[in-house]
Amino acid sequence: MNQDFLPELQHLGFTARIKRLNEKIVSSTIDHYSTLNLKIEPNWHVIFLLLKQKGRLTVTEIANALGFSHPAMIKVTRKMKNQGYLDTFKDEQDGRKTLIQLSIKGQESLPIFELEWHRIQEVLKEVVNDDFLEKLTQLEQELQKQSFKERYNRRFAPKKSHKAFTIRNAKPSEFKEIGKLMVKVYSELEGFPKANEQPQYYNTLANIGDFTRKPASELLIATSPIGEILGGVLYFSDMQYYGSGGSAPLEKNASGFRLLAVSNSARGLGVGKALSKTCIENAKKKGHKQVIIHTTEFMKIAWGMYEKLGFKKSEKLDFKQGNLQVYGFRLKLK
Repeated sequence: MNQDFLPELQHLGFTARIKRLNEKIVSSTIDHYSTLNLKIEPNWHVIFLLLKQKGRLTVTEIANALGFSHPAMIKVTRKMKNQGYLDTFKDEQDGRKTLIQLSIKGQESLPIFELEWHRIQEVLKEVVNDDFLEKLTQLEQELQKQSFKERYNRRFAPKKSHKAFTIRNAKPSEFKEIGKLMVKVYSELEGFPKANEQPQYYNTLANIGDFTRKPASELLIATSPIGEILGGVLYFSDMQYYGSGGSAPLEKNASGFRLLAVSNSARGLGVGKALSKTCIENAKKKGHKQVIIHTTEFMKIAWGMYEKLGFKKSEKLDFKQGNLQVYGFRLKLK
């Protein structure tokens, strides 16, 4: 059976064909670079060329310019630095910012790489015409305006006759259960420090209800119609009680929320988004001008959700929790 099945699926085969095409090109490019003994990986050229043009950028600026996720850019730039192509250093104007630029090795290697990239571009022109690139740009723009999930829900999602969950303040009798949920969710994050590495942090998670003893601090939870706790988050209407490292507790006229967790059984129901929106609405009711949050590169789903809600990376709010880099985000409210 040699006939290609995917084209028969028409639009249902679209994403599989894109993935297959990408894998073929990437695999072939890796083999090509290896033959030429070039110590680079496919798609590194976009960072080389961006830094050649811009000089020095932060990881956030690189991610924004290329449209990739911040965690993905951290991973790639770390690899490039390990190969000696990039240098990182603190910004003289703001010591909390880490800038990235081409190293001496990167600059010296660039002419050789650019010659090869020019040749690769000429080969690709044989199979990828300008019309295809224009349609690809149009596709990206359309999905940027409205995601697949949003388009699907607009057309086919059933109208809910009842809520799948309710958001409310947690009761003291529920604190222990929420603490167990928090520990379970965070300990299962791939790459995230475990309890033996950050015992104090996990103790905080297990005793998350203790935060409610402080002023302006609320533990919000989402519960199912039968009372099952699906997720929770801490909301602070006064940042001095926020409890993080860095400069966040000094922020004025701001609310914040942290330690957001959603149980595995509730994934896909929109619990995390609903909890986040509740905190944002609370901030608006307080008349605050901004909402502060933090996340890490290991929380990819949450990171993407925050960006869709309008949060912007703020390096001023970054801090280190032991060896764990924690990234700050800011949502400006109208």
